[in-house]
Amino acid sequence: MACFRGNQEEFYGEVLLLDERKITLTDEKGIKKSSKATAILQQVFSHLNMVEVKFFGLRFCDNKQRTHWLDPSKTLSQHRDLIGPPYIFYFGVKFYTEDPLKLKEETRWQFYLQVCQDVRRGRLPCPPHLRPRLFALMLQGEKMFVLFLQTPKKKNEMEEDHRGKKKKRLKKKKEVT
Repeated sequence: MACFRGNQEEFYGEVLLLDERKITLTDEKGIKKSSKATAILQQVFSHLNMVEVKFFGLRFCDNKQRTHWLDPSKTLSQHRDLIGPPYIFYFGVKFYTEDPLKLKEETRWQFYLQVCQDVRRGRLPCPPHLRPRLFALMLQGEKMFVLFLQTPKKKNEMEEDHRGKKKKRLKKKKEVT
């Protein structure tokens, strides 16, 4: 009956990213059950072009729907609570920094996506009267980021528009005082 079990080293899984995209992991991409979890993390970081990796990790759910962080120093087969195939991992922020302005743009974007996801799913408490405004700001932020990435010309226009509005606000403030 061993012929029906398949190869014990075969691996198939997915990583769900914060922007709701997926990365498929297979043994063809070099991932096996005997691989260290860092191999998956490296594929994710490479896919996202991320350099500041210490803030992020991969979570998975066990059969009781409890989440666990994937330990990068262990092999996948050493994670006893890992269920699959398919193996499902969730990319997320493990640690926040005190000053996100010192981080690279891609890292800040991932932080932003994590906070948005946590607010939407109720993991980050938000008073009911602030929810509509917060959701509107999140949508506006996502729209601005998409426009920001489209073309250098749009990027420059947006920056100039922002500077112009800021100057007008400062001018109004001076007139009031």
